[in-house]
Amino acid sequence: MPEATVRPAWPADLADIASIYRHYVNTTTVTLDETPPDHAAWSSRYWSLAGRGLPFLVAETDGRIAGYSYCAPWKTRSAYRYCVEESIYLAPWATGRRIGGALLDRTLDECTRIGIREVIAVLTSETGAPESSSFHLHRSRGFEVAGRLKGVGFKNASTIDTVIMQCALADPDRARLAAGQRV
Repeated sequence: MPEATVRPAWPADLADIASIYRHYVNTTTVTLDETPPDHAAWSSRYWSLAGRGLPFLVAETDGRIAGYSYCAPWKTRSAYRYCVEESIYLAPWATGRRIGGALLDRTLDECTRIGIREVIAVLTSETGAPESSSFHLHRSRGFEVAGRLKGVGFKNASTIDTVIMQCALADPDRARLAAGQRV
């Protein structure tokens, strides 16, 4: 299995990014979006994040976009300027190949490089269901559960919780986790 190359996203990648996300919107509860964003919405998001200098990355393998990640401001108030919300999605054919870990590692590295202190991940979980692979991926990279909002979403005839996870980039435990050491 070829290793994925993680690189900055380009405008030419937006159609593939939209296709990956469309799959999750239309067939899963991992996002609470019920209508996939169109190309114009993705373009607006891309240029907004690029203008802020925030990471927007893709993983490429076998010449195909295997997944993407990006960070957006957590809140618009200036006091939140060192905190972002991270999103990561993989093409269905790319799951289970360690591509999510490569994307998340590079995303966190880029956040550290630009001075971000806190990264938030908001994950969905069907009420009563076991934690997802995304939950375990984030946990393995030093994210901790900061809270759970029960039953706040309803999609595909399922009640959905959101799990808020947080990673302090200056946390020495995160550095040890990244090095493969137990905390």
